[in-house]
Amino acid sequence: MDKRQKILIVDDSKLNRDILKEILGETYNYLEAENGNQAIQMIGENIGIDLMLLDINMPQMNGFEVLKIMKRSQCIAETPVIMISSEDAVDTMRKAYELGITDYITRPFDSVIVKKRVQNTLGLYMNQKHLINVVYDQVYEKEENNNIMIRIMSNILGSRNRESREHILHIKTATEMMLRQLVKVTAAYPLTEADIALITTASSLHDIGKIRIPEEILNKPGRLTDEEFQIMKTHSELGAAIIKDMDFLQDHPLVHTAWEISRWHHERWDGKGYPDGLKGEEIPISAQVVSIVDVYDALTSERCYKKAFDHDTAIQMILDGQCGQFNPILLKCLKELSIQLSKMSGKETDDNKHYYEIQRLSNEILSDKFLPNQMYSQNLIKVMQEKIDFFKSNSGKNSIDYNAVSGQLTILNGEHQILCQRDNPNFNLFKEFGVNEEDVQCLRVLLHQTSVQNKEISATIKATVENNSQMYRMKLHTLWSPLKKEGYIGIIGYFDTVK
Repeated sequence: MDKRQKILIVDDSKLNRDILKEILGETYNYLEAENGNQAIQMIGENIGIDLMLLDINMPQMNGFEVLKIMKRSQCIAETPVIMISSEDAVDTMRKAYELGITDYITRPFDSVIVKKRVQNTLGLYMNQKHLINVVYDQVYEKEENNNIMIRIMSNILGSRNRESREHILHIKTATEMMLRQLVKVTAAYPLTEADIALITTASSLHDIGKIRIPEEILNKPGRLTDEEFQIMKTHSELGAAIIKDMDFLQDHPLVHTAWEISRWHHERWDGKGYPDGLKGEEIPISAQVVSIVDVYDALTSERCYKKAFDHDTAIQMILDGQCGQFNPILLKCLKELSIQLSKMSGKETDDNKHYYEIQRLSNEILSDKFLPNQMYSQNLIKVMQEKIDFFKSNSGKNSIDYNAVSGQLTILNGEHQILCQRDNPNFNLFKEFGVNEEDVQCLRVLLHQTSVQNKEISATIKATVENNSQMYRMKLHTLWSPLKKEGYIGIIGYFDTVK
């Protein structure tokens, strides 16, 4: 097997291609393309190209058009491009860099400069990929260890209180979902990735105090008496005391956060919670988030003393204040996460029980950030190839790229200028572009009929684009991923004026 790094040389002149190969020598494995169309085809067919040397002026599709397609399909993040041209105008170079090239070399060639810049670019990307692999392995090892620890703990608590086993896992999942949504909707809580991971892990200890509550109270089939309820309420103080008594450094962030959550996850925004009657922002955001997801899971889960409420009823009860007052921003997050929470409470994780556990990393993968895992990479290659093929055949038209997992939406005009860019999954695209309700319903019906086997729909709608209201012909192509059974992950498409 040829282990040499693979370089794709794209130039309509065979002489120029031969000169570059002569300069670089036999150190590399070469692919050649005579025009931009061939280059795009090779990118799709030869995943693993380590570097592209790209000319500007070529027949059929020039270098800038190649870069636009690569940028639109996001594969330029994986394949570095060095532009090689006789044009040395500043505007030309600036345009190339804006489209994502790594370097620019002008003709006539200086062999030393060409070799050094190729070596430097390949070395940089090789080091980056190695670093990603190392970090990736560490992240998964850490997450696997955390999950094992959490499952052990949930089984221990579940041995005394059968509701706790699944409850702990649900709280962990919902806490991470809420924290990520919180960061999206407000800058008031500047949580880092490390903060989110720490709070998510610490949330698993929120009910640890229940191991000191008598089993006859924990598992009582009917309503608790006032006296029994007062005993049950002490679990928050007992949990905090257990953590405090542990032989750990109490100022360690994880220990401190677990203590906060354990003690204060029953406090309420209006100060009517327990055990300390904290009010508003006196309650740490970690405890606030666990508090609201704890109530949601308790409502939607069957208990020995009650039946489960359905998802919609539970959400409305919380929004109406029937379960105490919560931070208005968290209520907004809860409402916006309704669909995701419904899937969790509906036990849809049975088909893929690890789906929510890997949601953060799969979001990155589905955003085409190329995390190096074989299963994910294979899926990513498939999605990327679909995007390349679609946008290549519809070049020059207004384009749509929507990631249903992350909520990222980008709409570009035929000149590759941004018409609209949003990362809010609840953003009303149709309202933004003045599409009437009849056309909206028609599109929704058509999209609902798509599947892995039947991905594309076409329709004619009236819309307002750049203050111009007219009829547009629209074609949409749905994207699917094996990460989740029959998993719809997004839409790409184009729309063009009806002529």
